[in-house]
Amino acid sequence: MSIKAPPVPLHAPNYTSLSKGTLIHRVHLSTYAGNSFNPCAGGQTRFAPITDASGACIPSLYGGSTLDSAIYETIFHDIPAKAAMKTVRKADVTQRSHTGLTLTRTMTLVSLRSPDLLNWAITRNSLIASSPKLYSQTAAWAKAIHDAFANADGLVWTSNKCDPDSAYLFFGGRVSAGDFTITTTRHGATDPTFLSDVRNAGSRGGITITI
Repeated sequence: MSIKAPPVPLHAPNYTSLSKGTLIHRVHLSTYAGNSFNPCAGGQTRFAPITDASGACIPSLYGGSTLDSAIYETIFHDIPAKAAMKTVRKADVTQRSHTGLTLTRTMTLVSLRSPDLLNWAITRNSLIASSPKLYSQTAAWAKAIHDAFANADGLVWTSNKCDPDSAYLFFGGRVSAGDFTITTTRHGATDPTFLSDVRNAGSRGGITITI
């Protein structure tokens, strides 16, 4: 299976504004600050890593509109829906943190909701709900959007794992750590309330945290 490549030129997207003061939830490895961008390290994700026209890394920062969406898009991301037993090791939680980020300015995001994708003749199943095996192809859309629209601070879509909540990706270089105020950070290794919240989120999908 393959995904339709972004056409050239890519005609204008539909935008949405994320207002100054909006709270973003981020679940991330505790070795990184909550407002730090991923410098193209680690494995392929749906929309990252990508590079600019010169081949330089475009750092990325993922987040969610709710804590549950941030948890489902990270800790629970790779749990198959049809798995007989849905489990996550406690160590996978305690190595992570939850950070609340407040926007210090309004962001302009390209909307990847289903109606917006129809405008590009591609479906949500192709771009948002596709297999991780196709991430290099879905990331090509993020690169095309970044390269074609200089006013785009990032992307927004309906979380594949936790609808109807929103998932976000912010483009480093256009968005910086200073565009976020760290409201709160809870480290999974030291704050039991984070583990409790992960357990509660998992109970919605029959996911159990194991030793």
